[in-house]
Amino acid sequence: MNKIGVIKAKILKKLTESFGSGEKFEMKQILSKIVTNKDFKEMYLFYEEIENKFFDNSDTAKLYVEELNSLLKTQSKKISKFCEELDNQLGDVTGEVNEVYSCLDQLLEEDNFNNLDKKIIAKKKLVEHLTKKKNNTTNEVNSFTINENLLYSVLANNFNTLYLEKLNENQKEELKNILALSTEDLEKNIPTLKEDILSKVTSMLNESKDSDLTNKLNSVVSEVGQMEISKYNYFRLKQLKDGLD
Repeated sequence: MNKIGVIKAKILKKLTESFGSGEKFEMKQILSKIVTNKDFKEMYLFYEEIENKFFDNSDTAKLYVEELNSLLKTQSKKISKFCEELDNQLGDVTGEVNEVYSCLDQLLEEDNFNNLDKKIIAKKKLVEHLTKKKNNTTNEVNSFTINENLLYSVLANNFNTLYLEKLNENQKEELKNILALSTEDLEKNIPTLKEDILSKVTSMLNESKDSDLTNKLNSVVSEVGQMEISKYNYFRLKQLKDGLD
């Protein structure tokens, strides 16, 4: 059975190890493999998108989850062989799987008497997640290059350019630490980071008499306000804050 959440966690852990050790060739092969498989990439994107999806009606959320149960199993069959090959290529590396992904993985299983209780619990948890207001409830995924995950940035850009040429050693070390953060850590730290940045930018706006600088600062305010909870955005916010200090 394809456990996409588990595979996603392994990819990110493998990326962290590759990034830290300098052994990048194998990770580049894996990333290239993922990019070429449209069905897997679509499933990967969906797992990211659902983290910020929100319904203000529990009945609608329940209907969504029921439809999702069937659709996920159908989509999973399309990538069964690919997932098996990818999992083998990733090896024994293990990574932290968040609860939403674990619930989705549970729905990928074929229905039987042995997993009925687990599937019911998974559906209930997904409904609870979908009816819980997020910090940013914008559900649209505009493109593959601006999605929520640091891995998206790696997939969408040249691996060497982004990680080997543009970042200094301190930035690389900081990225390693960010990749290890849990969802709870991100939800706690990102709002505080945004507040610090916006406070500094507001002070600069109040003092600015340069129209070009004012326009740039207003763009920063808009961009920061739209940033969703993600490891990639946390890294961007940290870099922005450091640049303002």
